[in-house]
Amino acid sequence: MKRNNDVNKLCLSCRRHCKQMAAAVISSCPRYYPGPKIKRENWKQMELDLLSSP
Repeated sequence: MKRNNDVNKLCLSCRRHCKQMAAAVISSCPRYYPGPKIKRENWKQMELDLLSSP
């Protein structure tokens, strides 16, 4: 889904279709409906000791 660059920053993360223009001044929206929060895991790379010899 493409995001329109002419949309207000407050409306970018809302799932509703009533996006306001970027020129509109909005401090809050009573109809704001955020998307689902996706739990992200930060996987860490295991350290492998490649320089030591057995």
